[in-house]
Formats: sequence, structure tokens, C-alpha cells
Amino acid sequence: MGGPCRLKAEAEKLATKAPDCTDNFQVRPFNFDGQEWQSVEQRYQAQKFLDATFKEKLRLMEKGSGESDSQHGMRVWSEGQRGRDLRPDWEAVKVEMMYRANLAKYLQHGDLQADLLATGDAQLDGAASTKWVMKSGQTVGWSPWNGLIQTRIREELKPVSAQDSDLLESLRKQFEDYLVCQGGNQLPIPGVGS
Repeated sequence: MGGPCRLKAEAEKLATKAPDCTDNFQVRPFNFDGQEWQSVEQRYQAQKFLDATFKEKLRLMEKGSGESDSQHGMRVWSEGQRGRDLRPDWEAVKVEMMYRANLAKYLQHGDLQADLLATGDAQLDGAASTKWVMKSGQTVGWSPWNGLIQTRIREELKPVSAQDSDLLESLRKQFEDYLVCQGGNQLPIPGVGS
């Protein structure tokens, strides 16, 4: 689920809007496994399903004349709630899928990399979004995960000499722990690093 992240400096009580690149609804076409997608949200919604025809229907949803990125994203999100034939391991892989779609977008747009890196070391939190209950009974949601995805990618985009290796290791472990806690992947995970 989309929405721009928020930047929060330690001394500030209120968060400010992060760059548009942190919004999963942002329309910036990118290729993922040889196909063009309009937004991270569009690719994410399509990855949920095994039905190739439905995936293609989602992929072909382009931004309409006069439609904002947010409106397009909500239309794609809404269509993604109607699909059937969900991946059997979706609850386990969905965070990794969102990360990989975001990473693919950044790797293909140098200006978006620069925008994300310009946030420095500010804390990134996702906007209010959907929540779900894990197998452990813990309730989690996209608000913290979207912030963690952007933070991880920001750290990975830095030159190795500038990376906070402890932070990066901790972030990668959180993603791996989530995948394992939810039962792991039963099917291959497409995209970057597959």
C-alpha cells in the first residue's frame, strides 16, 4: 500500500513529507523481470496472484488523463483486492516483494536515488496504511514497513564506505525474520536478487 513516507528528525515533534520517490503510488515507469510497470504499487498488486491474465490486466492499467498518481494508485490497489488465485505464500513474501519493486524503481532512476539519498539519515516512517495479523498474533502494518524499505534502500544506495553496516545488517535481518516467521517462500520470489 502506498502513500509518501514522512521524515522525522530527532529534535522535531512533527514529521514532514518525504520526497515523492518514497510513495509507492508515484508513477515512474520501470522494468521488473522484463515488463514495464507504472508504479511500485501496480507491480506489488500484480505479484500477489498466480493468474497471468489477471496480472496482465493490472499491468496494463495506465494513469488516465487528469488522474493523479494517488488516484491511479488507489485504482490499482482497489483492483488488486478483487483478484483470486493468491500466491499460497503471499503473507510471507509480501514485504520482500514490496522491497524488490521499490529497489527496481530506484535502480532505474538516478534522480530518484538522489532524492532518497538527500534525506540523509533522517528517520523514514510510512504514512498510515493497512495492517494485518502475523502468524505469531502480532499486528503489523505498512506504515513501519514502508519506512524500513526506504531506509534499507537508502543505505544500500550509498557507497560501501559510507554505509552504516550495523544498520544495514539489522534491516536485512528484520526482512529475513519476517519471511521466516510467516513460513518462508513456497514459490520463487521474482525480481532483484532472485
